[in-house]
Amino acid sequence: TGSVGANYTRVDTDFGDGDAYGVDGEVIFSTGGTWSAIVEGAYSDSDDADGVLSAEGHLITSGADNAWGGFAGISDSDGNSVYYVGGEYAQYFSSTTLALNLSYANADDADIDAWGLGAAYRIFASDNLRFDLGASFARADAGGADGDLTSFGAGVEYRFDNSPFSVGAAYSRVGGDLPDADVIGVTLRWNFGDATLKEADRKGKTFTTLGNALSTLN
Repeated sequence: TGSVGANYTRVDTDFGDGDAYGVDGEVIFSTGGTWSAIVEGAYSDSDDADGVLSAEGHLITSGADNAWGGFAGISDSDGNSVYYVGGEYAQYFSSTTLALNLSYANADDADIDAWGLGAAYRIFASDNLRFDLGASFARADAGGADGDLTSFGAGVEYRFDNSPFSVGAAYSRVGGDLPDADVIGVTLRWNFGDATLKEADRKGKTFTTLGNALSTLN
């Protein structure tokens, strides 16, 4: 099970605008019993900043109506690397999913430590139409100075019936101690190994974040 996607993101602030383009993908496979592994990768680039290459791995175990596990990853831009680890939990209801995570990140070159909380509520209007609501909070310590970052947003993804292709769009508002920003993203995805968005969610897709238009919410 997995997908490959291409995405476009626009960020609007009071100090200027920016556009970014990227590709991403993930593979979810069983490792025995109730355990599964998720391997993700993404690359994004813009005219105003260096490209960002990211990789992330998850190990999760699934029950009848929930799943939980942990993840670790790295993000690199022009030799400046950020390492992060965290735990995650998802509760599955008949037509919705509640996903939560807690993470810690370190950028040693920039002397930054950060921790964050994220939550997403995913509503399946049908097996191939999903609406997302999300929020996150993060606190960073850079050389003794603290700063907070918050985000709230919503999104939608639709997979064409009897087709491996899906399209998605999302909006989020990012604020806190940094200048406020409006983030708009659109995504085109090719899915494999499952028949619907809901089936992919139950196999672990609910935990994937890299390259997603809703990545700022997770």
